[in-house]
Amino acid sequence: IGREMTPTEVVLHDLKYTLESLAYALFGKDVPLRWVDAYFPFTSPSLELEIYYQDMWLEVLGCGVIHPKVMEIGKREKEIGYAFGLGLERLAMVLFSIPDIRLFWTE
Repeated sequence: IGREMTPTEVVLHDLKYTLESLAYALFGKDVPLRWVDAYFPFTSPSLELEIYYQDMWLEVLGCGVIHPKVMEIGKREKEIGYAFGLGLERLAMVLFSIPDIRLFWTE
């Protein structure tokens, strides 16, 4: 017998679905994805999304459910939400076949 999901679990599920959909739209529906537990001070739980690119796992974004203390400080203590940040350089690397991130900062 299953149980009801907590509000945090519901938001986390929505966050993962949304970001997986974004990754598939950007990199193609066949790109391998994986979620990795992470730590960010303003979210809990926190995760990183990685894609398999050029024979290695590449982190493309960090995300998580916004920590209740942050919501309280923002006077939104009765609400729950999520946050994420994309690494634009890493996205460009995959989309435009740039082999080395250091090329963004060299002449």
